[in-house]
Amino acid sequence: MILGITKNGVKRYIAAAFPSACGKTNLAMMTPTLPGYKIECVGDDIAWMRFDKNGQLRAINPENGFFGVAPGTSKSSNPIAMKTIFKNTIFTNVAETSDGGVYWEGMENEVDPNVKITDWLGKEWDRKNSKTPAAHPNSRFCTPANQCPIIDPEWESPEGVPISAILFGGRRPVGVPLIHEAKNWKHAVFM
Repeated sequence: MILGITKNGVKRYIAAAFPSACGKTNLAMMTPTLPGYKIECVGDDIAWMRFDKNGQLRAINPENGFFGVAPGTSKSSNPIAMKTIFKNTIFTNVAETSDGGVYWEGMENEVDPNVKITDWLGKEWDRKNSKTPAAHPNSRFCTPANQCPIIDPEWESPEGVPISAILFGGRRPVGVPLIHEAKNWKHAVFM
């Protein structure tokens, strides 16, 4: 994952590595709540990194789009993703709505309660009585990156963007501090 953060006219790029369904897309498409900050997305998943001839770590997004986990994605959790997937998008294993839309867990407040839903297995699904999810837990959307309203102007730069920091994340709720700063690049590899 690669994103650009601008504050007071100074832009820095960070890369991040998390397992699937740990928030890479939400982080890459974050809407800042702090005044004066701007976030731009280079990519929400894979980052190819190398050092340039001056020793600057640079990263590119080798993908041409986003392949995101659908359940949990909503206008409240990730409004940028919802704007990005509005058109030209392929959905896999999601539920269908009777008005021609899609549905998955997390969209409960975004679909009219009178709309009928067919689950990912092709069966009628009832919000109140169905015991199984409407969409497969690993259902996905695949959409072009250039549709993202906050796509970074350098997202296709062949030189890549200069990386100032790398975040690593995972699913380990105990035993490891939430945030831990490395002393240098070698120490970070050791960690």
